[in-house]
Amino acid sequence: MKECRNRATGWKYAKLTGHINENQVKFLIDTDEEYRLEFLERVGCTNDTIIRCTVGGLHEKNVAGILGRKTKSKTDLKIYCSSGKQINVSIKKSLGGQVYFVRVDLFFQVFEKQFGKMIPENVKRAMRLFWAAADDAVSIIEQYADKSDVKNYNLQIRHKSLNATTLLHYNSSLYKAMLIWFVENAYELTKLSFTMGAAQNPQDWSEYVWYINTLGEVQVDEIFHIEELCSAAKDNAVKKTVYGDCNGGTTIQLPFGFVQWHQAQMQFHHLYWKVKELYD
Repeated sequence: MKECRNRATGWKYAKLTGHINENQVKFLIDTDEEYRLEFLERVGCTNDTIIRCTVGGLHEKNVAGILGRKTKSKTDLKIYCSSGKQINVSIKKSLGGQVYFVRVDLFFQVFEKQFGKMIPENVKRAMRLFWAAADDAVSIIEQYADKSDVKNYNLQIRHKSLNATTLLHYNSSLYKAMLIWFVENAYELTKLSFTMGAAQNPQDWSEYVWYINTLGEVQVDEIFHIEELCSAAKDNAVKKTVYGDCNGGTTIQLPFGFVQWHQAQMQFHHLYWKVKELYD
């Protein structure tokens, strides 16, 4: 129970300080003309003027979702300019962390709806096995997992999900098909994680991701154009998309971070150093 309390407290702290960070960024833009001009220069809008900006804050309202229900927006900061342009920014105060968290079957629906692409059934089968959404996962683990590695065997049984090694032993074609799918959809996965999520309307999508920490926890202040990140992820997908090597392979390493099992869901993580490497 202590671990759960610590995790819950950590999550609440991260959420609270994240909003404090967003509000401080807003304050700087609102009150410091030089800061406003520098921001516009960084996003290539030097001929424009900022009228106002907003942040979601602790009482952020959900937006229309692609599946017909409300969802969270990927945008933390909205900049409104005199030209009528709206600049949407996702703010990251940490160098790594969760960027998208979703049940696997809901992920299928969101991905297919957002991009008009069907995920092949064999890939869905592999993903359900990997992310605890297959009724026969435990029986497959019992038959194909390496029982001599007690820790990883028990972890799979407890999570009801196959790691990469077990998936490979069970069905090598599923193992290969899932990895290939992640390679071939690196652009879409980056866009989904940073820009869209399940939000339906483009005005709720982020155009930039801004790594900035005004609290002094880490020294970072860099803005990345997400469309450029998506294209770079696509170009680098083959060499940067691999199964992780810990615990028999419980993650898929991605160009911008990784995706792993967490609470029987798909947890996409961003990593600043990977993002910067792509952008450079």
